[in-house]
Amino acid sequence: MKNRLFVSGLLCLGLLGSGMAQVKNVNKAKRFLNKAELSEAATLIDEAVKNPETASSFDAWMTRGKVYLSIAGNPLVARNYPGAADISRESFEKAIQLDPGKTLMLRTDLNNLAGNYYDRGAAAFEEKAYAEAVSDFEKSFQVSQLNGIYDTNAAFNVALCAFNEGSMIETSIKYLKEVVDGGWLNSTAYIYLAEAYLQNKQDAEAQAVMDKGLQIFPEDRNLYLSASSVYIRTGDNEKASSILNAALIKWAQDADFQRYLGVSYQNEGKEAEAEAAFKKAIELNAGYLDAYIDLGNLYLERGNRLNTEANQLPLEAADEYEQLMAQAKEAFSLSIPYLEKIVEVQPDNINVWQILRELYVRVGDTAKAQEAKAKVDELSGAAE
Repeated sequence: MKNRLFVSGLLCLGLLGSGMAQVKNVNKAKRFLNKAELSEAATLIDEAVKNPETASSFDAWMTRGKVYLSIAGNPLVARNYPGAADISRESFEKAIQLDPGKTLMLRTDLNNLAGNYYDRGAAAFEEKAYAEAVSDFEKSFQVSQLNGIYDTNAAFNVALCAFNEGSMIETSIKYLKEVVDGGWLNSTAYIYLAEAYLQNKQDAEAQAVMDKGLQIFPEDRNLYLSASSVYIRTGDNEKASSILNAALIKWAQDADFQRYLGVSYQNEGKEAEAEAAFKKAIELNAGYLDAYIDLGNLYLERGNRLNTEANQLPLEAADEYEQLMAQAKEAFSLSIPYLEKIVEVQPDNINVWQILRELYVRVGDTAKAQEAKAKVDELSGAAE
């Protein structure tokens, strides 16, 4: 009996000795960490968290999180430890799982880890590596949540990068909807959410977001522009015109609102109103090329419509035919100076040169038609 007790005692001493050794390794890892000897600290703490005696120790996992956080922040060391930030995150998560009541002890470390991910996300965004940026910003957001913080900026950046990436629209909508529903007073979030809904074929949701945004930000010029654009693109031009006219009460001298109003009116079939709006936009901004294009196209479409009507007349309606063809020629003539303005500023715009060549033929200006053809040929050759 005594021999059995003696043997059992030896076994207990052996187990205690092994456990104490691992506790010592945790403490040694802390000392190495304090001396910035990170590789040595990592070796010791990795062994400690694998050992059954310390695998359930909050202190061990917390220390591992701190060690790998320091590695992640040291580029020279980090290159030998791929995914150091992720290891740090997993370690802190394990520590919190083991003892949630000690989460406050990790507050500074979690803030630093969230910042590490955030900086990486910003760098990836600058490189246009949007999928990578989404991952890093999302991890930053999630680490902040471990710390009891809802990082609105990180959430918005996840959404922005997902939007730019193109194939992650659902992710963009998820985070944008969160920040908008959470009451974040940033009109840009509303604009991006509406755009994301449009890309996802959710027109009604896009309109609803713009309506809400206009109520919250009644003095935000960009929101009015975006809202009118959303309604134009979803086919509700009457609502777009209403928004634009309301905007023009606030910003009467704004060429953009005049131009958008012209587009909306043209889509509604209000040609005279559209013509007046485009001319007003040009009056307010003499260098507004988009307005020149819009007005030139309006006259071009008018000419094409009149030309088609003329050609559909019966042969006996010769007088009416001549009248409509004269009106079409007049419309084509009106279009020319506005399109000429475009190639004056953009001499390599082959599409506009091609349209001008056709217009010159229609109005009977052979010399200019030949000049336009030569320019088209020149640009076509350059493209080849």
